[in-house]
Amino acid sequence: MLFEHLIYSTAIAIIAGMLWYKYKGTDPSWIIIASAFAPDFDIVAGELTKKLGMNILINGAPIRHGDFHNIAFLLLFASAAALVLRFAGMRFGDSFLFAGVGFGAHMFEDALIANPAYGSCWPITKQRWVTGMIKYIPDY
Repeated sequence: MLFEHLIYSTAIAIIAGMLWYKYKGTDPSWIIIASAFAPDFDIVAGELTKKLGMNILINGAPIRHGDFHNIAFLLLFASAAALVLRFAGMRFGDSFLFAGVGFGAHMFEDALIANPAYGSCWPITKQRWVTGMIKYIPDY
């Protein structure tokens, strides 16, 4: 699944980078590719909190894969990434936009294939959205 995220986010980054470079003269498209892997940090966060003996709950359950695949974490991640990149001299708005696009690309890619779906629109609604266009079986 990680390889698919790399392919899709690179395609989106190429198009966004070309358009942004034409109008703004800079190309922060690498942020899209880096941000496309951010939602899967919930795997690491869940294991890390277990190892540290911490009990962090999301919707009344310990952190598990899929908990960071939503709009709330998209906004949180894009804000944090933009603040960090601000120290590197990048504009906040540009970083926020490209980090959000990368995170959103990941959620869109998962909505195409993931079954069961993730609650992407949480906290607005707990409904799970999936297109089911591609039947995905996690194998090699």
